[in-house]
Amino acid sequence: MKRFMFVLLFVLVLFSSCSLIGDKNIAVVNGKGISVEELYRYMPAANFNALPPEEKQAQVDRICDDYLARYYLEDHGDLDSGDVYWEIRVWEIKELANGAFQDLIIDKILTDKAMNSLYEKMKYELDVSHLLIGYSNASRKLNDRSREEAETLVNELSQKINADNFTDLVMEYSDDGSKAENSGHLGWAKTGRWVEEFENAAFELKPGEISGPVETPFGFHIIRLNERREIPVPPFEEMRQDIVELAYNRWRQQFIDRQNEVFDSLMTANPLEIDSLKLEDFLDRYNRLSTNVFYSNQFTTFDIMDIFADTLSVGKLGDMDIDKEWIVEYLKTISLQAPPRFTDARSFGSLMEQSLMGSLLNKAAINLGLQKSKEYKKTRNVYLAKKASTLFDKLYVFEMITPSRDELLDFYEKSKSELYALDARVRVKEVLLDNETTADSILQKIRSGEAIEDLASKHSIRNIGKKNRGLIPPVKKDQYGEMSLAAFNMKDGEIGGPYKIGKHFSVIQRVEFIPESYRDYEAVSYRLLTDYRSKHMEQKRLEQKQMLRKKYSVRINKSLIK
Repeated sequence: MKRFMFVLLFVLVLFSSCSLIGDKNIAVVNGKGISVEELYRYMPAANFNALPPEEKQAQVDRICDDYLARYYLEDHGDLDSGDVYWEIRVWEIKELANGAFQDLIIDKILTDKAMNSLYEKMKYELDVSHLLIGYSNASRKLNDRSREEAETLVNELSQKINADNFTDLVMEYSDDGSKAENSGHLGWAKTGRWVEEFENAAFELKPGEISGPVETPFGFHIIRLNERREIPVPPFEEMRQDIVELAYNRWRQQFIDRQNEVFDSLMTANPLEIDSLKLEDFLDRYNRLSTNVFYSNQFTTFDIMDIFADTLSVGKLGDMDIDKEWIVEYLKTISLQAPPRFTDARSFGSLMEQSLMGSLLNKAAINLGLQKSKEYKKTRNVYLAKKASTLFDKLYVFEMITPSRDELLDFYEKSKSELYALDARVRVKEVLLDNETTADSILQKIRSGEAIEDLASKHSIRNIGKKNRGLIPPVKKDQYGEMSLAAFNMKDGEIGGPYKIGKHFSVIQRVEFIPESYRDYEAVSYRLLTDYRSKHMEQKRLEQKQMLRKKYSVRINKSLIK
């Protein structure tokens, strides 16, 4: 289910794992099951089930590889420190806060009953007509009458309207500006087309029935259901995302009201109390460190926070201390690398403003036990497996490729035509101009003996040419359209133009032809190791996957592959 994002936000298997495989697991890796639900977090059920067996096998193998990488990194402590630790921690904070938001707000409105009701409506199209009586303070003013006058009129019309006179009364009284073209007939529409009050009333009618007065933001309506027809729709699960989006659009104000109610309740239960003297002392010391010690951009606010004792505290949020750990943690949610520095109480207040509700929602999630729920654990398993796969590639594949200098030299010789070739180029002097007539005039002056260097310095609109007396960086054959093509076909010293380059016009003199060559070894030494590793990455990755499958047990549920 889609969530609102808040601010923030195989070898022989161990005998013991045999009982785990069951129909609910796609595989057992290292004695731990990977559930079907985790598979469906990688790929929707419908997409997976539509795959042929060999592609299902490949998908499950890839997922098992991710989990193998996770267990290897966990065993080596690679997920417990540095930036990776904080990436995981920030994900946990946001995921739990989002979970509480879902539980306390979204799920209270978007119930199973509400979802099913919307789904049932999606199975039909309605053909309706209406009569609209507007009033002056409606959200869309269609008539100057008061609401009371509109209500009186619509009630009178409701008493006498019937199938025979419906159209006549529409033409006489309706404030719908389109009645002249459609006589109140709105045509066929699916759920979501009309405002909720109108739609609910229309769906309650049987074909041929006329409703009583129905008030919407446009005024009062009398609705006639002309016809209802059933339309094919996919199964509920396939439509779930569409249903959720329809609900968010339809009940937006309900979600906002519920959010405000929950936030007010959380703030009441967890009052924020900042000790102004402690905050002032903290900010004073922080700013002195920021100005006098950590003034360089190479330092971040985290370097400054490291100086403070773990006992630092500037207040409380309910029973939570606004201490060093809290400040660092929520700075990390803003930016893992370089969040803004504090400058004064207002900038600290900005951190509080961005983090307050996330912190309270995170606390609410823990109080609700969401961190122990199967849903959260499965989501976390998939997140860690995907993250581990990327990190394992970096630490134990890419960085494990360590060629000798001789191997790099051999790689350079074999790869230079593919990776380090320099295309043939032509060096030219150029005068680039905005106007073709001016370009023609410049060409004639050059042919009459005026130096192209002087003319370029005076007239060229290409800055580098103007600065370098017409000389621009060597030109590739396809770099400047007809100008570069012409340059390749000229002889050294020959003049030509004007050639169109976009909206401009170029007059050139060819200086020299530079044949195809290669960057020398030293010039590309800075990227050789990376290129070598990239070239050998797939082979090393295969070796490391084989290593993981020898180290850890893997058993796949073959019944899910068929």
